[in-house]
Amino acid sequence: MPLFRPTYWSGFILSAGLALASMAGAAAAQTLTIAQGNDILSLDPANHGNNSTESALINIYEYLVDKDFSQGQLRFTPRLARSWSTEDNIRWTFKLRDDVLWHNGDRFTASDVKFTIERAQQDKKLINASKFRRIKSVEAPDDTTVVIETDRPDTLLLHYFVGNGAGILPKAAFEKAGGKEEFFKKPVGTGPYVFEQWIKSDQVILSRNPRWWGGTPKWDKVVIRSIPETTTRVAELLTGGVDIAVNIPPEDIARLNDNKGTRAITFDIARNIALHVRTGKDRVTGDPKLREAIDLAIDRDAIVKQVLEGHGKPTRGFFPPAIPGFAPDLNTNIRFDPERARALLKEAGFDGRKRPAIKISTPSGRYVKDREIVEAVGGYLEDVGFRVQVEVLDWTVYNSRLAGDGFGELYLWGMGSYTDASSIFVQDFKRHYDWSDPAFEDLAKKAGNAKTEAERIALSQQAQKIVAEQRVRIGLLLPQSIYGVSDRVVYDGRFDEMIAAEDVGRP
Repeated sequence: MPLFRPTYWSGFILSAGLALASMAGAAAAQTLTIAQGNDILSLDPANHGNNSTESALINIYEYLVDKDFSQGQLRFTPRLARSWSTEDNIRWTFKLRDDVLWHNGDRFTASDVKFTIERAQQDKKLINASKFRRIKSVEAPDDTTVVIETDRPDTLLLHYFVGNGAGILPKAAFEKAGGKEEFFKKPVGTGPYVFEQWIKSDQVILSRNPRWWGGTPKWDKVVIRSIPETTTRVAELLTGGVDIAVNIPPEDIARLNDNKGTRAITFDIARNIALHVRTGKDRVTGDPKLREAIDLAIDRDAIVKQVLEGHGKPTRGFFPPAIPGFAPDLNTNIRFDPERARALLKEAGFDGRKRPAIKISTPSGRYVKDREIVEAVGGYLEDVGFRVQVEVLDWTVYNSRLAGDGFGELYLWGMGSYTDASSIFVQDFKRHYDWSDPAFEDLAKKAGNAKTEAERIALSQQAQKIVAEQRVRIGLLLPQSIYGVSDRVVYDGRFDEMIAAEDVGRP
């Protein structure tokens, strides 16, 4: 009797081989897991105003052009558009790629660009409805050509095609779905990753797009988790649950660097942290003296050193130096004068026994040390004679309050997603701040007609000074981002805070 039967042994070898192949396949399957501090707000690129949402969506949808700050200043590079040209900053011609497919297999054409622009213009309920407000007409003479005409010379046109609201949508798939409600249940893009699932308040799951025009995407799956609690986010990184974790507190940098398998990275970003101020006559902050007192009461330098442990810079302004139109004067001669702040309160009729009451609202975990920054501000204001209530809100609730104009006298906002300081002119000051100013409005009108970038920049710098002097916004600091990164991946961060999975490599 033979020790074994060849047929059985052959079957064993085959089974073992399949098992090993399966294990190898599982090992080869690569998942990138990113921990954000909050959930995304929408799958509609035109219906949110949030960087972390856009950071997820850029993996699904793509822009006509890309923004590149890698050389210390803004450059535009090709994406879905191969090239663009204009002779007068009014009539622009874009030549599109001819090798792009939507996730459903349809071909990307100029009609999709035309549809995306006109949808934003026509649906006034969209948060980014004003994105393309200056575009007078858009035509698609053939599948790879888009001709855009603005209502006047516009040196900012390329800026419209990056950031929130700029993701291009598929006309045919959108219309076949019967509108946005159905389409965004299973959205279709051209990006390197395909939407699989959004488990609200938990995670967004994406998979590799085998049809991507840019080649084979780096990751089989991308998971973007919502982890609001900072301690949990850090713990998940330390234990291997995530590969990248945003908004790491400065005090955890050494811990991540000392831990085997993780590290902390810090980098400058296109963001400022400011107090946004209600200036209506029905608010105590409607009094310019009280707004000035708030400004003078805050020791920005101490907040940067003690709360951020040096990972930022104090400012009274709204844009960092790499942004076209940055106003350097607002970053120098920053006064901290609590005595003058107390005197201003007395001049406004508050003698210490009677104290002005203000509410300051803040998210927790959306920005690095956001709650702690507001608590420090509250302490400074209490010290000079204000009676302060600090309100801490979940990010989703926070955004609902903003949309519904439901904040008190002050709220913290980390303005980002900008590519030019001229964005100061498109902020909704009248709605959220109860403020308007003839000089500011005149500058906005002139900037809208600026024929050169230099002219536009000079006008936006003047406008920023008006906003700062009237304390409609009170700039606090320009933060650095601090991320925790696993040694399983290679990533250095981006100035615009976008985490595109294709930017993340493997060692």
